[in-house]
Amino acid sequence: MKEISLKGLNTSLNGKVLRVQAEVSGAEPIWFEINQKYQSMLDTKSVDAFFILYVWIAMEMGVDLRVEAAVSKQLSDSVLNNVKNMFLILCPRLRDINITVLKQISCPPNNFYHSATGFSGGVDSWYTALKAVEIDNPYAYYMFANTGQHGEYNVEEVVAQRAAIAKNALKTLDAPLIVVDSNIDNVFKERFQQRDVIGNIACVLLLQEGISSYSYSSSYAPEDSKVAEHYDMSIMDPYLIPALSTERIEFRPIGIGATRIQKLRYISNAEKFSNKIYVCIEKELPIKNCGHCFKCRRTQLALDSIGEMELIKNNFGFSFFQQIRSASLIGLFASARKDNLDLEVTEELEEKYGIKVLYYKFLGTIWSVIRNYVPGGLKWRSMAKKPYLW
Repeated sequence: MKEISLKGLNTSLNGKVLRVQAEVSGAEPIWFEINQKYQSMLDTKSVDAFFILYVWIAMEMGVDLRVEAAVSKQLSDSVLNNVKNMFLILCPRLRDINITVLKQISCPPNNFYHSATGFSGGVDSWYTALKAVEIDNPYAYYMFANTGQHGEYNVEEVVAQRAAIAKNALKTLDAPLIVVDSNIDNVFKERFQQRDVIGNIACVLLLQEGISSYSYSSSYAPEDSKVAEHYDMSIMDPYLIPALSTERIEFRPIGIGATRIQKLRYISNAEKFSNKIYVCIEKELPIKNCGHCFKCRRTQLALDSIGEMELIKNNFGFSFFQQIRSASLIGLFASARKDNLDLEVTEELEEKYGIKVLYYKFLGTIWSVIRNYVPGGLKWRSMAKKPYLW
């Protein structure tokens, strides 16, 4: 029977770019790239970063996984006893396979405390970063990764521009932004959201010689988090993220208890907030908040609901927002029937504006039904032209 064999890793240097690539047979090799100045943080004792990725790939392919290189014992045990079952529940299309780890190692904990978190300039990452500043325990490092969230076209430039936006927003926190590039999206077949967490965690495991604690910004509310079949792996954050810890690095989800509105209120009032926020899912160059995708719609109307119009002016096209505000409200109320993140924004809008938004709520209810019957061709043209309605 065909199997994937993970044998080790190789490193190579091209100018200032350090590439770390899996030595593997039976599957395409995954690689990561970082700036050479972070080489001392690189984990060369184990293949932990590759291990969690090839577990998913092997389950997707329906073949066994044999790991000949060293894997942290804590992570290996967790994957074999818990994580594999979580994957099967999340995505029933995956196959139950045999995983053989030939060499488990128990590395001593790092003799330092260097914390890190991801940072994109979005609501969740800003909230995580500023909460640490509030308790006078700021993160030593911030990370920005390319694991598939940057589209299919002009990826290198999209990543570069998004990283620059994050770095610029981060200036008030005076800490380095480590950019990790990878070919994960080219190797994986599954849609990004269904495996996004392990891709991001793998980028951190790669650097566990220099990071001892990592806070993972979560977006799902506690009542929505669960181990269940779902299109988004993040729904399992409270259960999955701690299970990916090793003897050297602890992973913990953060921000789970706060709503989107609470996070935005907190961010907007924080002293270290740079007043720069980036939430857009669009990849059109030059990179900016487009103002009409579902994330821009949600964020703009959430800021509207708490009276933070200056943040809309600073980070979005304000005149465009005013033009599409009515249609955006209808789209938001329609989506709120199935999306709790949109629902909490509509509740805040109703509390602020009262009967002034009942008209949009009524139209949103009607639109939520009608759009289920829009013919495919017309639907896609409408979504492309006026995504804020969907």
